[in-house]
Amino acid sequence: MSLKWEYEELFESFIEDYTSYKNTNMSDRESLARTFDVYVTVLNQGEMEKAIIYIVYSELLLKQSKVLFITKERIKEKLLSLDLNKLKEEVTDEQFKDLLIRRDRILQEIDTKPLDYYPVVRWYYFEMTNNVREYFQNQNFEACSEEDIVNNVLERFKRDCRNTSSESITVKTTLAELILLNNIRANEYIRVIKSELEQFDLNDIGEQLSEDEKRDLSSRIKDVLRKL
Repeated sequence: MSLKWEYEELFESFIEDYTSYKNTNMSDRESLARTFDVYVTVLNQGEMEKAIIYIVYSELLLKQSKVLFITKERIKEKLLSLDLNKLKEEVTDEQFKDLLIRRDRILQEIDTKPLDYYPVVRWYYFEMTNNVREYFQNQNFEACSEEDIVNNVLERFKRDCRNTSSESITVKTTLAELILLNNIRANEYIRVIKSELEQFDLNDIGEQLSEDEKRDLSSRIKDVLRKL
């Protein structure tokens, strides 16, 4: 990586790397964590670099549905501990003003975000639901059999289903809803998914989902099992 970054270049580079991870089917949270790890060494190159990395990281973090409670406190601490005198020496007046505006907006908005108390990097509930629906809709229904479509979805999210029980059950519930909605007759897959939903114990989720998310998931599972 460059030893001396330009202001816009560093913002753009971080976002490009984040997008690259996203394009490999990683969750928003995992993509952001991996991107931050790439730029850890850049933090020590100057106050400008430190400010930009924490600000662009935080802005992407705020786009997620939740913020890990430890991360929230760490971000506030880092942003408030920036040396503004040093920073002013390393950037233009316009850039300094831009950074302060963005920093203050982050500090204000981060206090309004729902908190996550489960430290494992994963897809969040509604993000996973939407992602499964989007991937399903992008299938080639003319070229693929109904079994192939269901299998494609399960293969796409296989890694996530192995990661946490909340991701797995969210994928299976969403897929079951899509099977019903589209009158798909993939009987063997339906049998397996139905069995998993019947055996699922909401207590296994722990803090992976909020209480509201658990209620929503429970309602969706009951509705699916009633129709299957």
